[in-house]
Order: sequence, then structure tokens, then C-alpha cells
Amino acid sequence: MRRIGINLLAFMFCVFPLGISAKESKSALKPGAKVFIASMPDGFDTYLKSAIEKKKVPLTIVEAREKADFEITGASETQKAGAAKKIIRLNWHSAEQASISIADLKSGEVVFAYSVNKESSAHGKQSTAEACAKHIKEYLKQ
Repeated sequence: MRRIGINLLAFMFCVFPLGISAKESKSALKPGAKVFIASMPDGFDTYLKSAIEKKKVPLTIVEAREKADFEITGASETQKAGAAKKIIRLNWHSAEQASISIADLKSGEVVFAYSVNKESSAHGKQSTAEACAKHIKEYLKQ
């Protein structure tokens, strides 16, 4: 059931993208903005913090929500490789899904959203977190 919810959320982000350009948004996410990363299931927030630092995303991560201008929320899911996938495809990698959104804490407006689906992820949550960080960085360059 949880997988269906994640997949539905991912589908919605693909069909109705929420990444709003800086020109359209009143509260645009800009380099140097202070962001708070909310606690996420399965510790995905930890992977996301690490990925943002690794990819050198120009955001300032703060530990207190009150000090932030924006908040990153999200969810992730891992599906381990089943016996059939291991035997038939000789593939032991897990399938990973993750969705994040960045909202302005003052207005509540979602200024960025991204969803990633990796069918065969060698590095698990790290791969999806790095994909999210990469797309945040690309968005900030616009």
C-alpha cells in the first residue's frame, strides 16, 4: 500500500511538475537560502543532507526550523531485489523511489518538487538523494 502511495506521488510530480521558475514565484528559492530538512522515513533526511553537501548545492542547512526560510520534506522507499530478479536477471540491486518538496515557511508555497525512481540502484538511498540534490542545484542555476 505504501508503495502505491509513493508511486502515485511520483506520477503526480511527473504529470504536474511543481518546480516553479524563479520568475513566477513570489518566494523563490535562491542560492544561500536557509533550509531545514525535516525528518523523513527510513532516515532519508540524513542521506539528503549528505548529498547536498557532496554535490555542493549552494544552500545553508540549519538544524532549527525556526531559523530556516524553507523546509524540505519528502519520503523514500526501498524494494529489495526478489529471488526472481536475482536468478533471472542476475541483479541484486534494489529499486529506489524518493520524492521531495521545498516549501517557503512564511507563505507555505511549494517552490520546488522532485521525484526520482531508480529501478536498479547499486547504492540505495544514496543514489536517490544525490539525484534530488543534483536537481535542486540545477534549479538554483536558473
